[in-house]
Amino acid sequence: LLGAQNRARKRHEFVMLAADKLLLKGRIAQKSVVLKEKEFTLHHRNFTTVGTQAAVLAGFSVTALVEFGAPRESNRVLLFCFYASLVFSLSANVLCVGKTTLLSVFGTSLAMRGPDGAMVSAVDGMYNMRRDVFLLFNAGMFSVLFMGIFGAWILFDALAAGAMTLVLGAGIWAIVSNQGRIVALFDFAEADAVRFDDIFRVVRNIRIQPPA
Repeated sequence: LLGAQNRARKRHEFVMLAADKLLLKGRIAQKSVVLKEKEFTLHHRNFTTVGTQAAVLAGFSVTALVEFGAPRESNRVLLFCFYASLVFSLSANVLCVGKTTLLSVFGTSLAMRGPDGAMVSAVDGMYNMRRDVFLLFNAGMFSVLFMGIFGAWILFDALAAGAMTLVLGAGIWAIVSNQGRIVALFDFAEADAVRFDDIFRVVRNIRIQPPA
């Protein structure tokens, strides 16, 4: 009788430990999803901001394409550089708008309606695509500035065009230098990024020995 009671008590303890393990795994999964949702919201807002600014720059390019009136005696090399910068800026900014829109729409769809682990996949996908989006935005932004330089030499005399080139060149240098400082200030190693794989691995490795 005493042996049967001991076996029953051990089975009860085993069941309780298994239930505690399931509860622990559930709580960790819930917390990780909450954190990943915050990271997803951050990426979504960043892409929305970049896409909005790229749309504004694309509007500048379209306006320049429609409204720019070059004198007939304009230098053909300058005209070629101007329109090449304009078309490149328009293409880069429109592509940036399209990419951020697709990332926001399909990323949200995957995160909200996808299978288990979809939130993590959506966040990782958006994080991996961020460099391409930022490169497109930078290309479109700098093309607008170079377009302004070439337009100045087409429309104005040498003194005015030189002064505008200095101002725009200083703006380009300021953007590049500030971007470098900001990136260096907030940069971190990928190995130091917050990850949940180790936590889940520890939980998965928890083993509960059944009673003998």
